[in-house]
Amino acid sequence: MVGSASATGKRANVADFRLSVGGQDFTSKARPRLVSLSLTEKRGGEADDLEIVLDDSDGRLALPRKGAEIRLQLGWLQGGGVTIGLVDKGRFKVDEASWSGSPDQVTIRARSADLTGVFRTRREKGHNDTTLGAIAHKVASANGLEARIDGDLAGIAVPILTQHHESDMALLRRLGRQHDAVATVKDGKLILSPIGKGATSSGKALPTITLTRADGDGPRYTEVDRSADAGVEARWHDQDSGTRKTVKIGGGSGTPKRLRKVHHSEADAKAAAKAEASRSKRAEATFEMNLALGRPGLYPETGVKLIGFKPPIDAHKWIVAELRHRLDGNGGMTTSLKLETKG
Repeated sequence: MVGSASATGKRANVADFRLSVGGQDFTSKARPRLVSLSLTEKRGGEADDLEIVLDDSDGRLALPRKGAEIRLQLGWLQGGGVTIGLVDKGRFKVDEASWSGSPDQVTIRARSADLTGVFRTRREKGHNDTTLGAIAHKVASANGLEARIDGDLAGIAVPILTQHHESDMALLRRLGRQHDAVATVKDGKLILSPIGKGATSSGKALPTITLTRADGDGPRYTEVDRSADAGVEARWHDQDSGTRKTVKIGGGSGTPKRLRKVHHSEADAKAAAKAEASRSKRAEATFEMNLALGRPGLYPETGVKLIGFKPPIDAHKWIVAELRHRLDGNGGMTTSLKLETKG
């Protein structure tokens, strides 16, 4: 199929990939056996998921050991309307390798290498009179990572934070949710950045892309929830007076949403209410679409402008919440997008 031409003389779109397993190139072995390869990239503290299905009809394919490291690159070898070249998609560790028949196939499932191992070890720690940035730097240092903390978050005061039988991964996820931030690890970097800011791990702004109906199929728009319109309340315990007090973020008519947790300080309560208000606002509308020509260069948090749909859809500012690249054994590649409003 590679190098084939249509009747008009245009070269066919042919996807490409590179794989290494345990430090050894695996591309030449995988290419003739490839049934499918799918990579799901997520924004938050959840690990990215990789699944590779290979033909084993000759019975000669060995199963990789659990924990083996996989490196993946995805891209296009040739074609029109696509960017030629490979994009590094990072490192993964094999979680599961299985064999089934018939047809005889080997399935390899792996997760982001940065979110496995010691990062999932439960710890007992206390953080007092510090900042969000200082805590993130400690977590990064303890796991051999480089900290990339957004300036708007780094200086937030943290009077007290207890890590009770909780992994660093769970702590990072908790901090991200508390401050409505991207809290994850990518390519050896611990990233803490406000959701919707649209920046890479190096701090470089991600470009906004434009999509029309001609770019794919299966568009689905849903208006979900408007609970943010009434605002969000959070309670905190005032140690000086020994009473519970309430802070409110946003709101108009109606009953505001009240968070269950009682916080240690007014600052914590305000941060939690603000984060929940932002999440609720983004959840008011969602959009999904399958791109006919895969775009491996896209990442979660990329801004998206939609054109040619319905006016309410085109009017929103969108960001990528999750995406899934799928490569088949015939040289095709698609990307499925899940978008949410920027808020």
